[in-house]
Amino acid sequence: MSEHHSRSRSRVPARFEAIVSWQGLTVPVVSENLSLRGMLCAAPHGLGMRTGEACVVRLTLGAGTVLSMGARVARAGRGTLALAFEEMDPATFAHLRNVVRYAACDPDAIDAELGAGG
Repeated sequence: MSEHHSRSRSRVPARFEAIVSWQGLTVPVVSENLSLRGMLCAAPHGLGMRTGEACVVRLTLGAGTVLSMGARVARAGRGTLALAFEEMDPATFAHLRNVVRYAACDPDAIDAELGAGG
């Protein structure tokens, strides 16, 4: 397998309000793109987070639909924060999959990624 598998998931443009919580802090962010494995969000100075820090992401899809996922910081830099999802319940994953499929240019490619076991 290639060492690039961690970034091989399809990313789709997606602007949703989200909340990132860690170390007793709760900070609002806005997603820029989304995949089945994580998200990139606009975050002033990376919110001061460091690569590897654990957090909880609450992504608001619409009225009454909030997805909650355990995540870890993949990258924190100038104005952005890349988060890798580490845990979520099956219902949350189903919602996330639907959002990513809906926004994807090739929705079948999303299903193919799942079948690849990556």
